[in-house]
Amino acid sequence: MKKQVLTIILVLISTLSFACSCKWGGNFIKSSKHSELIIKAKVIKSFWHFENGKTFNNETDFGNYVMNNNQEYYQSIQVEIIELIKGKEKRKTFEIYGSDGVDCRDSIHQFKIGKTYIFGIYKSRKTEYSQPNEDEKDYAIGGCSEKWLEFLPKTNQVKGFIKGKSRRKKRIYSYEKLLKKIT
Repeated sequence: MKKQVLTIILVLISTLSFACSCKWGGNFIKSSKHSELIIKAKVIKSFWHFENGKTFNNETDFGNYVMNNNQEYYQSIQVEIIELIKGKEKRKTFEIYGSDGVDCRDSIHQFKIGKTYIFGIYKSRKTEYSQPNEDEKDYAIGGCSEKWLEFLPKTNQVKGFIKGKSRRKKRIYSYEKLLKKIT
């Protein structure tokens, strides 16, 4: 019995030691000062990548595969740049990789195909947590601050944790005013 309790405690401690540890970097306006690249982009594809090299870009195939295979997976989205706000990028489309949070990246499951977002992103760097398909020309979204906003095209506004000290209140804000604050 003592060995089982000790084993459980060791597993819990080792699992906790791999969690992301970072200081809260603030709202979108504050954190955008530290973004390598800020873009207005449309999500055009979503991908599910498996450790065995299989990749799916539709939810049905992904779901069927998951039901029949017990494997770890990770996600990426392909975006098309509508407007380059800050930084340099020559490509019109590229991938942004998500994470389960262990490497302090944001998850990307909430981004919908066809919707437009404002992303504050950085180039992927090879680490022990990098995904097998991920390349240093790809990007990631930091998870230790607010790094994305939803763009509302009908009103030319953005929605998200834009300003203020509280993470609890999403705001709707003028896109033009946002550009003046972050550029």
